[in-house]
Amino acid sequence: MAAPVRRFPLRPDLAVFFWECAAKQPLRFSVAFDAPVLRFSFTIEGKGVSDAENQESVARSRGHYEIRFFPATSGTIALDARQTHRWVDVVLSPSFLGIALANEACGLPNPLLQLVKGEILPIATVSRDMNPEQFVAASQLAQCPYTGAARTLYLKSKTLELLSHVLAEQSPKPCRTRLSSYEIECLRKAREMLTTNLENPPGLRQLAQSVGLNETKLKTGFKVLFGQTVYGYFRAYRVDMGRQRLLESTATVSEVASSVGYTNVSHFCAAFKGRHGVTPYRYRKDNVFFAANQPHCPS
Repeated sequence: MAAPVRRFPLRPDLAVFFWECAAKQPLRFSVAFDAPVLRFSFTIEGKGVSDAENQESVARSRGHYEIRFFPATSGTIALDARQTHRWVDVVLSPSFLGIALANEACGLPNPLLQLVKGEILPIATVSRDMNPEQFVAASQLAQCPYTGAARTLYLKSKTLELLSHVLAEQSPKPCRTRLSSYEIECLRKAREMLTTNLENPPGLRQLAQSVGLNETKLKTGFKVLFGQTVYGYFRAYRVDMGRQRLLESTATVSEVASSVGYTNVSHFCAAFKGRHGVTPYRYRKDNVFFAANQPHCPS
């Protein structure tokens, strides 16, 4: 397939694909599978549209993931122009989930459980916003700094970690809070206000008033929709943006900290280490070669 993709088989029934290109004009790629597979697709950068035979189209954009079942069929991925596109695909045979989960497969969402049991039925495509844990795991998977055996172990562990974050969200959970379409729209606006005002985020009261919700509905609804408290999400997002800027710019750690709203670089370092396990200085040192040598595909 003539496409900007790198494939790494991790098992006979599991593989991970890394896509990256800078598109000057609209691009379109075809994908095809000769056996039933599940594709978990995580968009890190760029916008486009995903299609498959006899299935709904799904808009792709930064911070979204998609689960699509291909019953030995093909599909396409259309990418918008004048953008950098990066995403990760985890492709697996439905039988992999049955092997990996053994006696716990019964806890899977019903559509996935049917596939594990060998019932090749059409299932609805899932398209959702990534939570911070999913976005970090997908980004780390795409930025593997190792080669050889170390790379294989890293890819296997990070792929399983990413799948666990997705399946935890997909598994049925008791929830008494029901959100209307209006409330969901308001909560998405609240998240956008938070993530576009890293240096001066609004307080809870101001945020609630700005999007048309009371504080209680904002706090409970945000946790239901995004899996974290309002400021738990905000703190994770700031650190994740800082990590990305460490890799993509030559700014100092202090400048990166300031750009994501930290007035004290030591506070940024502490938050970064708490989330990623190393200081930002060490993280940049360990990943600088990989970041500087990311391949770019001509459009």
